[in-house]
This record gives sequence, C-alpha cells and structure tokens, in this order.
Amino acid sequence: MSYERRRSLAFENAINRLGRATSIISLALMLAVPAIITMAHGIPVKIGEILGASAGLITIFAPVAIIENISYYPIIGAGAVYLSCITGNIMNMKLPSALSGMRIAEVEPGSEKGDIISILSVAVSSFTTVSILGLSIFIIGKFITPYLENPALKPAFANIMPSLLGALITPFVIKNIRIAITPFITAAALCLILGGEVVQRIQSYLLPVVMALSVLAAYWIYKKEHDWSVWK
Repeated sequence: MSYERRRSLAFENAINRLGRATSIISLALMLAVPAIITMAHGIPVKIGEILGASAGLITIFAPVAIIENISYYPIIGAGAVYLSCITGNIMNMKLPSALSGMRIAEVEPGSEKGDIISILSVAVSSFTTVSILGLSIFIIGKFITPYLENPALKPAFANIMPSLLGALITPFVIKNIRIAITPFITAAALCLILGGEVVQRIQSYLLPVVMALSVLAAYWIYKKEHDWSVWK
C-alpha cells in the first residue's frame, strides 16, 4: 500500500472516530435538556405517550434522514456530513456552503481535497450562523423583525433555498449537462404530474428512485463513450 493511500485511510479513520464521538456527545446533550427540565419540575414520564406522539414524526423524517445522509456523503464527504448533522440546517446553509467552497477552490466533489474544503466550509458556515443568530436575537432582532415580516418581502424569504441551490447547482449542471438532464427531467415531470405539494410530502420515497435513475443514466453514458459494444 502506497504512502498516499495509508495517509488517506488514516485521515478517514480519524474523521469517523471523531464524528461518531461528537455525534454521541451532541445527542446526549440534546436529550439532557428536556430530561433535566422534566426532573426539575417533577413531570411524570409516560413512555407510551411519548412513543405515540413521536411515531408520526419518525415515520416521516427517518427515511428523509437516511436518504439525505446517503446522498450528501459522496458530495461533501464524511467529515462535513458529521459536522452538518450536528449543527443542522444542512439543505439551507451547510450544503450550499460546501458546494460554494469547492467551486471557489476548484476541487472536485468526492475527492480528498474536496472533503477537506467541505469540512472547512461547513465549519465556517456554522460559526457564521451562530454569530448572526446571536446578534439577531440579542442586539438587532427587534429592529429588523418588522422589515422581515413585511408582506412585500415574505415571498423573497420563502424562496431563499431554491434561489441558493439553483445558483450553486447551475455550474455543475452546465458542466455535466448529459448526466444532469435525467434527474432534472424526472423531477420536473413528477412535479407536473403529481403536484408540488404531493412531491414535497413523499420526497423521501421519490429521492432514491431519482438517484437510481441518475446512476443508471450516468452508467449508460459511460458505457456509450467507452464501450462500442453498446451499439452492436
């Protein structure tokens, strides 16, 4: 095994160890807050009611969490996925930040350099988000709230995520138009046939289907370019 490969494996193992440890610690701290409040006020814990109230949420969000993490990993790498899951707001902030960082650094998603840039981008995004939230809550929140709640500006704030992702994904789509056309057409057709609300409600089930079709299309394009037997 070459030195470069050994170094890469050592880095991946260190990231996974640190990611697992910090994820467990973060989960314990998150659960500790309601547990301490419950004990401090002497509130009885009814496991049956808790599970019953959580069942619907788990049914909806568990598939989304699994599919999203599987789909994020090849793009931003394990380290950025661990950090994003701990700090939250992946789709709106962390993923766009990682994609933007890799584009500025001119590195490919999924590469070792891309993973490092993604970790740094997500970390900076996390610090920035916490700083802005702190300033907004304690200093300038009461001054800007009336402007944010203005009816004329609400449509803009409601479409921030599509705007960010559209601007960041467009260069990758243009660069790989033949691969990107399949998920784009599939997603657009599903929205037109089923409607946007239905697609949003069942997106956790549609996402793996679109991913599978995209992989098959990319494989077919690769075979077409590198294996003339596809024409026989």
